[in-house]
Amino acid sequence: MKFDPTQHLHLGYYENGADFEAIAYKIQNENKWVVFFDMGHDAEIVKKISGKYEPHEGYGYKIFTVDAEDLSYEAGSRLFAEWLKENHIIETLK
Repeated sequence: MKFDPTQHLHLGYYENGADFEAIAYKIQNENKWVVFFDMGHDAEIVKKISGKYEPHEGYGYKIFTVDAEDLSYEAGSRLFAEWLKENHIIETLK
């Protein structure tokens, strides 16, 4: 996987006092983005996801991909929030 060095997007979830961030990188010459969750988060969270998702040094855990030429902050953050809920990191989405 080779990422386009000119395209990445910071995604966030900041509701109800939460502060979670992920970064999406566009694969070079493809209409696909790979989203990574930083390994520096709380140890309990890392324990929840470490067996399910592949870690990549320098990026974090590869949590999902998005097929899109362009990825907006709103769309990417909505998908990230859904991922947080599915993995029981947040309990409710509003």
